[in-house]
Amino acid sequence: MGSNLKFVCFLIPVLILGMATVSGSAVAQDETVNETVISGEGIVYQISFSKANSSISTTVVNPTDWEDKITGYILKVDGQRVHDANFRLDQDEQQTEQINITPGINVNQREHTITFSTYENTTRFNFTREIDSTDSETVPAPHISNVEVKDGTAKGEPSAVANVTIVNPSKQLYSTKLMVHTVDTDGSLYPASVRPGDSRTISVELLDEQGSEIAGEARLYTGNMTTEEGALDQVEFAGQDGGDTSVRDASYEPARPTWMSDNYEYENESYERGIGEKLSRGHDVEGIPVVYPAVAFLVGVGMLRKWR
Repeated sequence: MGSNLKFVCFLIPVLILGMATVSGSAVAQDETVNETVISGEGIVYQISFSKANSSISTTVVNPTDWEDKITGYILKVDGQRVHDANFRLDQDEQQTEQINITPGINVNQREHTITFSTYENTTRFNFTREIDSTDSETVPAPHISNVEVKDGTAKGEPSAVANVTIVNPSKQLYSTKLMVHTVDTDGSLYPASVRPGDSRTISVELLDEQGSEIAGEARLYTGNMTTEEGALDQVEFAGQDGGDTSVRDASYEPARPTWMSDNYEYENESYERGIGEKLSRGHDVEGIPVVYPAVAFLVGVGMLRKWR
């Protein structure tokens, strides 16, 4: 009877605290918030959220008379599961964990929510954070890890291509898009979503001449390419089939896509082709763009007719 009374006395004040956390807590800048959650079977969770460290610390204790008690919880950040745990605890046994919530933060949101759920009880922490969505080192987000210029196929036809590899190290699934511009390609757009913790390579059709040196840039974004909102990454690249492709990070710059008036065009003086090369579309006669002999022939014919 004495032990049961002690347990009831311990449980009542803690249960009141646990019920108070269901609606959630707003967390101020650099604040640490502590909450207590009681599962439906009497297991007690002491939860501490540190906004400064982007971490959740949980201490679970079994104050009941049961031995080898099974319990567990699920932790979500911005709607995505970042951690789950299961325990078997004897009477008065406790365990502590610390979880980094950063991989679950959605970089496209300003308002964020952490949800802690256990059997028959839930609590939430709400906090605000301004995030540079293009800085994938601070908060994990999809980014372009490599670009390789190759001769390949597009739509079943031979074509120059850029093989763009995208990595998503976060726990979030983003609806991303990839737009590639080169000197001769006004814009190739591809859906580019990558599952959390995975990567994929997209073969992008280019209108540049196969085998030539090709320079361009690739943008990865969500939403609208004409604004910085939803920007994720931008790189500049240069290379050709059979050789290395150099890739460097670039600051994200909004751009108008091809279907808009006054659309963006990529320029790079080091890789610009002359007007003769562009008109010849890569065809030449003994190394001379075919347009020049053709023009010379037409001029000669015109002169001959004039003399007659």
